Amino acid sequence: MITIHHQPIVLLTAAQRAALARIAYATEQPSGVVLLCGAAGVGKTLILASVRNSPGGEMALLPLEQLLDSLRVGEPLPGILLVDDAHLAPSADLAEAVERSVGRCLVLAGRGRLLTLAGRDSRIDRRVRLRATLPPFGLSDSARLVVERIPGADGHGPSEEVVRTFHEIAAGIPAALLRLIDLAAVVAAAEPLQTISVNDVEEIHRRLCLQAA
Repeated sequence: MITIHHQPIVLLTAAQRAALARIAYATEQPSGVVLLCGAAGVGKTLILASVRNSPGGEMALLPLEQLLDSLRVGEPLPGILLVDDAHLAPSADLAEAVERSVGRCLVLAGRGRLLTLAGRDSRIDRRVRLRATLPPFGLSDSARLVVERIPGADGHGPSEEVVRTFHEIAAGIPAALLRLIDLAAVVAAAEPLQTISVNDVEEIHRRLCLQAA
């Protein structure tokens, strides 16, 4: 059984709001495919959840395999279908999902390989109405997140140099940035009279690298 949700939208950046607006407009059309692409951790899943939770037509967010099973047996489905990690699917499965979802709007999210898969298969490519790409955070986006989550000892938040270090280490990838910030917040809470330094951020990064090794 497919669960249909309607919840408030929560967004982080102007780029994500712009992507959501473009996708929301595209989903107002009765049929077609929307591609949402970007590197791991830039917020594709957040955008899909925001689309799903927005007011408007009924929609479902589900894995491609489950979607195909539902389409093959003729299970009733809403008019807007959302699929995450679509870049992991075989091209044949993507094409089948596209062909079986005619009359509905199908939103496929995934990494850059998804664009390649769609471009190589005319069954997918001819039905694509929108290609949206999510970029990494800009420095101002990273700064806002750091300042919101790590209050400084003087009440003004970390220095510009510290913020830039967070941003550069994470390469603007929100998921990586949040991992750094979460550990830095623990350090800041343990030493409330101290200010997070560049050395602290670099040491936290080294710890994360060691944990991942």
